[in-house]
Amino acid sequence: MANIKMTDQKPEPPQDADFAIIIDFKKGEGSPTRVFSAATDLIEAFQAIDKVLVRSVDNNISPVMMLEDVEVGSLKIWLRNALTSTDDQALKDLDWKPAVGKYLVRAKYMVMSWIDDDTTPRSLPDLRKDLQKLASETDVRRLPDYSPPDPSALVDAAQRIQTAKDILSPSDRAFLEAGDQRLEIDINVRLDPDQLADMATKETITMPPAQMILAVKKPDYLGASKWDFRLGKRPISARIEHNDFLAEFQGRRQDVRPGDALRCMVSVEMRYGFDNEMISEIYVITEVIEVLEDSYDQGDLFDGDS
Repeated sequence: MANIKMTDQKPEPPQDADFAIIIDFKKGEGSPTRVFSAATDLIEAFQAIDKVLVRSVDNNISPVMMLEDVEVGSLKIWLRNALTSTDDQALKDLDWKPAVGKYLVRAKYMVMSWIDDDTTPRSLPDLRKDLQKLASETDVRRLPDYSPPDPSALVDAAQRIQTAKDILSPSDRAFLEAGDQRLEIDINVRLDPDQLADMATKETITMPPAQMILAVKKPDYLGASKWDFRLGKRPISARIEHNDFLAEFQGRRQDVRPGDALRCMVSVEMRYGFDNEMISEIYVITEVIEVLEDSYDQGDLFDGDS
């Protein structure tokens, strides 16, 4: 017969676990799915962070996140970085996994602290420089040629973390834990997409207004957000800065419905990242020339759109 012993001591973490994601929630409040959705988003965010961080050490190393254990009460998920490498002789000659594993944990703490510190202006170049220095301390390459992490990938990971924060309730708490260190993820600090895009932008090119016909998918009835359109077969969002048109629309003197189209003057702002790839397009309608009513049934024009 098994002996059962009651204790108020915390359970020991799994022996092979590197870190844990903890979500402390108030039972009986809010949607129960939020806890698991936020946990999934945080796991995916940290997977994305690991992928960009490990490239600073060596492109031949690939991180794979493994589930070690799940504790209940508050939701506590223990994870392990299972590191693999391609057939690279330089790595074969080194016991590199412990050093890289510790680096990935320390780097996650550094990224989370940067995301949540809103006391001073955030500097993406400074974060990349600090992470590059942390990578060099692994001494895996035996050469001082560690590259800074890709800025666009860091911004994308930060956005994933923000998505997880947005799911949680104000009374929830989230933590990142490794060894004796526990860092609270401040769910009240928010990074909006435009702010993140600014951090990842190396160059912006703005095209002067040009005439376009945009098919209306979803108007903005409240006047606080962008309209959803189709440009050809491509879905886009655009902000309307033609105040006279907006006043008429919101005052119900101008009727615009899904399936109609706007003939309008549109300015396009194209943002390019540090790898010279376009990371975003921002559409601004400066003038609505006319509303083109739907002249036939376009009922399935937007079918299948998410």
